Amino acid sequence: MGSEDLFGGVLETARKALDLRAKRHRLIVSNLANADTPGYKAFDIEVEKALQKQSGASRAMLRLTDPRHLAAADSAAAGPLRYEVQIDEQVTLRGDGNTVDMEREMTNLASNSLMYKATAQILTKKIQLLKSVIQGGKR
Repeated sequence: MGSEDLFGGVLETARKALDLRAKRHRLIVSNLANADTPGYKAFDIEVEKALQKQSGASRAMLRLTDPRHLAAADSAAAGPLRYEVQIDEQVTLRGDGNTVDMEREMTNLASNSLMYKATAQILTKKIQLLKSVIQGGKR
């Protein structure tokens, strides 16, 4: 029995969400670091969109109902999560062509950090639940 059986794929989805949030954090920090670089275009990752694509694909997964059945060759939950890094083509009034908006980037950074922490807390609670079940509810 894998972790997908225990938590319906929550652990794998949370792991991928944490990975994407960490990548988005690095992109936002890079945007902030290049706020004064002429011609720099801000980048971003739409984490929710990437996770929705992954969850939509995993719904169509086949389940083994008999040990004699062959396993599916491609499992969406176990495969790599696809995401796109997008260039922000926002129109700017700056004369140097830089599209970094410090306020938007700081808001994105705060929001991304909160979502990372919330996902990590969900993952921690799931693991604590599993630990409690293994120990028979005893502390």
